[in-house]
Amino acid sequence: MRPILRVDRNLSKSLPKASQILIDYEYWLKRKFGVTGSYLVNARSFLKTYRQGGNAQAQLIDYIGQRNASLRSILTRFLGFLEARGFIYLINDLNEPKLPISNVYTKLFLASVQDRLRSKGSIGIYATVLNGYFSSIKEDVNRINKRTAGKYVLSPTLSDYTKRLYKSVLKAFCEWVLSYQMLDPSDLSKEQKIVKRGLKKISTQSLREIAAIRVVLPRSLSSTYHKDSLTEQQRKRLLKIAKTPMDRSILSLMAWNGLRSIEVLRLNVSDLKISQGKVSVWGKGKSEKAKDTIKLSSTAKKELSAYLKKSGVKKGKLFGNLTRIELDALINSYFRKLRVNGKFSPHSLRHTAGQLMYERNISLELIQKTLRHADMRTTMMYAQKAIDRNYFRRLKTF
Repeated sequence: MRPILRVDRNLSKSLPKASQILIDYEYWLKRKFGVTGSYLVNARSFLKTYRQGGNAQAQLIDYIGQRNASLRSILTRFLGFLEARGFIYLINDLNEPKLPISNVYTKLFLASVQDRLRSKGSIGIYATVLNGYFSSIKEDVNRINKRTAGKYVLSPTLSDYTKRLYKSVLKAFCEWVLSYQMLDPSDLSKEQKIVKRGLKKISTQSLREIAAIRVVLPRSLSSTYHKDSLTEQQRKRLLKIAKTPMDRSILSLMAWNGLRSIEVLRLNVSDLKISQGKVSVWGKGKSEKAKDTIKLSSTAKKELSAYLKKSGVKKGKLFGNLTRIELDALINSYFRKLRVNGKFSPHSLRHTAGQLMYERNISLELIQKTLRHADMRTTMMYAQKAIDRNYFRRLKTF
């Protein structure tokens, strides 16, 4: 058994928390392997046993040695993640009692957004971030400003991804506060008037400054959060220059419905329910039995109907023996014809679908359903570019 080391109290303030590491690990798993499942569950199980002050990697090695072969394989991946990130010592906050949502402003904000958040997990993320911020300012709304928010969001213990997540939640909260401050008092109940008076203590300038906090990512990581995507005009032109009904069907499925390349190649004719406007998608990391059924966009429905009529395909693979290499080459050839500037790949069409749905004011939970994201945080990343670009323009309408 490895000895538990005594960690200096000042040093411990800069250590990452186990809960933060899990968020970072979940995103890493999705980005690199497309799955989380038992990998995340077993990482959490280990972290709950972590003895604070000890070497996390050494403790994990001991923990792995006591598990069966299948669990050893799963946990070895987490060990590799800890080694790659350089996490040796950490704060174990997983066994601490959860901070109650006692703050009235947090409660009201969560009530206002819960119709847009698909799962309790997503609401929990919002609650955790806001509870943490209010705790850091001692529940004093007079201390809500750029300095305290910046210190919270840009903490050196947070990963770049977590910083973006914290910034997004605080930004959404600030937008809600600004809208609440503008409500007509005559339309408010006695309790709502009290809330409004409390929120009025926060200056409009402070709210705008918090919303404008920037999380600067290393150049090498920027593509992790934003891939280049097409504008509405470019997307329409892309479909117009497509040569065949099959090409237009593929482009519409990817740029309007957000299907990945592998998902397009896996489609069978039987997956289409044109009359119902539905398609069943076999996503990455899933078995063929675990397909998701989503609504076809009107553009994809039109193009697929034309393709099926023209090609006469009635069963089997929707696009025949098309390979991944051929599909990617096809998409890239259309990008060249479109003469777009930036770094574009076939996956950019999925980002295009998500971003343009957001810009058409389609709610986040419907975008999440269409793109089949397991976690709302992924959907929020697709929307981030549009949020940043449109924030101040939207505020002018208040």
